[in-house]
Amino acid sequence: MVVSWIKNLKKSLSKSSSVIGEGIKKIIKSKKIDDSTLEELENHLISSDIGIVFSEEIITEIKNKKYLDTSVEAIKKIILNSIIKVLKPLEKEVLIGEINTHPFIILVVGVNGVGKTATVGKLAYKFSSQGKKVGIVAADTFRAAAVEQLEIWSKRTNSTFFSSNIENADPASLSYSSYLKAKEQKIDILIIDTAGRLHNKSNLMDQLTKIIRVLKKINASAPDEVILVLDGNTGQNSIKQASVFKEICDINSLIISKLDGTAKGGAVIPIGKILKIPIIGLGVGEQKEDLVKFEADEFARALLDIN
Repeated sequence: MVVSWIKNLKKSLSKSSSVIGEGIKKIIKSKKIDDSTLEELENHLISSDIGIVFSEEIITEIKNKKYLDTSVEAIKKIILNSIIKVLKPLEKEVLIGEINTHPFIILVVGVNGVGKTATVGKLAYKFSSQGKKVGIVAADTFRAAAVEQLEIWSKRTNSTFFSSNIENADPASLSYSSYLKAKEQKIDILIIDTAGRLHNKSNLMDQLTKIIRVLKKINASAPDEVILVLDGNTGQNSIKQASVFKEICDINSLIISKLDGTAKGGAVIPIGKILKIPIIGLGVGEQKEDLVKFEADEFARALLDIN
């Protein structure tokens, strides 16, 4: 099982590792390590979406080693250790400890198109597989396609589905009524999918704050977890999205989606370094099993193509 998720991670990051790893090999293998080579290496790391600040820190680290070992493997090892140092503190389990309140409420936020709804489905599958009774709330009521997609996911994951028959229903009212029904049905985990229309930031802010406000009327600690989904394809632009949502609500965790097929996997590093929000999972495909846990060591190794 462990081998399986690591294999999936490596496969999903193959484009990113090809760009980063092959570039390092090309720069280091053909030249001696001097200031010119290091400048070229720094530019390569920056262009690989690893970030300006982090790239500068890596070059400084290499200089501090005084070029004692200039092999490709040695340079990769320095970069590997630097990545792990940044990302290791951000590791987080999806849920830690016992669920003391029923249901445990997870609010999933993110802009439209980041794979938020599919991520809700994958979370539902993960928890269902752990023997938890899961409910899914289609609170993105303005997108009929999202509601339909979530209903399909609920069937695939054996989860209870909550939605409204009223077109453009109030998301907060739906979240409130779904919580009460979930409590009656003794559902362990209630996952609420939300809207993500950033072009209308004030409405988005009002909507999310209202959802949180009405949930707190029933349970002062609600929501128990707020997960922000970021699209791995957008690279460092994800940081701007995150800053908007951080203005609206307290983000507890991140899930980086759509890492399969992108060459911008390196952006996870500046995202983690700048936002300092724990990362609980990585989306590596379209299947229900394709949400893997985040482990800094394995991520860094997969990114650099190091066994």
